[in-house]
Amino acid sequence: MKKKIILLTMILTVCCLPITFLEKAEASEQTMTTKVDSVLAKNWKNNEYSITVRDMETGDVLYNKNGEKMIRPASTHKLLVSAAALDLLGPDYRFETKVYVDGPIENGVLQGNIYLQGGGDPTLLPSHLDSFASGLKKMGISKITGSLIADDTWFDTDRLPKGIVPQEEALPYASRISALTISPNEQYDIATVQVKVTGSKVGTTANVQLVPFASTIPIVNKTKVVKKGEKSTVKITREYGKDRIVVTGNLPAGSEKSTYVTVYDPTLYTLDVFREKLVAKGIQTMPLTMGQVPENAQQVGVSYSKPLKDINFKFLKLSNNGMGDMFTKQLGRELLGEGSWSAGIQAIRTYGNDIGLNMDQWVFEDGSGLSHQNRASSMQESLLLYKVRSKSWYYSYLDALPHAGRKGKLVGATLENRMKGYSVSAKTGYISGTHSLSGYVKGKSGKWYIFSILTQGNKTSAIPTIDEIVKQIANEM
Repeated sequence: MKKKIILLTMILTVCCLPITFLEKAEASEQTMTTKVDSVLAKNWKNNEYSITVRDMETGDVLYNKNGEKMIRPASTHKLLVSAAALDLLGPDYRFETKVYVDGPIENGVLQGNIYLQGGGDPTLLPSHLDSFASGLKKMGISKITGSLIADDTWFDTDRLPKGIVPQEEALPYASRISALTISPNEQYDIATVQVKVTGSKVGTTANVQLVPFASTIPIVNKTKVVKKGEKSTVKITREYGKDRIVVTGNLPAGSEKSTYVTVYDPTLYTLDVFREKLVAKGIQTMPLTMGQVPENAQQVGVSYSKPLKDINFKFLKLSNNGMGDMFTKQLGRELLGEGSWSAGIQAIRTYGNDIGLNMDQWVFEDGSGLSHQNRASSMQESLLLYKVRSKSWYYSYLDALPHAGRKGKLVGATLENRMKGYSVSAKTGYISGTHSLSGYVKGKSGKWYIFSILTQGNKTSAIPTIDEIVKQIANEM
């Protein structure tokens, strides 16, 4: 009898434990709900917003406030583009750029043309073009009788995604897209040129330098070097619809002004930088032109990008708009045979449906999130973040997210100075009037949660309120 009583007691104890745990969990969720609701009531009386919190392990929705309301996602849209690229192209996918010739080499003279063919690489650098030039020099080429030809037909000729207004076109976040394009450095600000303005002698015109240099980009220099201590009024702009860069204003002696400006014709710019590399190697070239590599041409060089998982790291950390648009066109080209935004968007939408997202709650017309016409719901963004956890590339995707309170442009990135002391990995988003944050947060219990917070119609910064909501999730879970 005594043994039966002990056994019954053990059974009752074991049975009661999950109930106690569930009660505590429910109480914690209720407290979190109450506190988040209080934050919203206090700060977002007139804002439009969509907020969803999920259990990271089960995907169960723990909090939902306007979860299905469609809001401008801004750069959190990159989460979907990134996932689609990693899944459909593969984490080890590499972009290719190739060099061809179409004639014999006689006594150091290439009797024909040199072709530079783009394959949509968003990480092509001047150093890669220098390597091509070195390879051609080793082949014994010192002169060509034909032309230097750029082949950018891997993508269509539609350069700008919808939503970019004329006033933004020269800014580095609004790059024009080509299948053949370079960046000045490993920040990968695609299709931009660095403009450096320096001066030392008072009364003279300042020196304006392009990095990398390209002779096809004319400079109008209307600057003046003034005494040290005087105010700098230097302004650097690109004329609308042209590659001409205008530099005006006063520059204090001994100082420097530097900025990045998009180029109007990224294909010609890339080809021109290639020509400069060839000339530096002692190879005389002929005119620059556009064309397509003929079938009888011989491939003599190829540059492979780093694996996509490594490129994606910088895409999400730096929130690189140009990369998002090039990923989108690449998806269209590889999956549907058309390097366009429409084909790329179709491929991404199909991908979303295939992994179980409700694509009726996603509207987008670019790969960056810049467009004010884009829409998504927090219910769907949080579901995406749950779905990707089963993917083989998930941990590289997670590492690519900015980590709150962590120092470094490639660690904390856009969350470097936010939510210090909390374990948060999330993608930020901002366009005029819109703020968003979607990712993962660790609760005080040690469990992780998925959240998506999208808000628009903000007259002031929504960041403090977003951060407070995430902290309430962490503190009460």
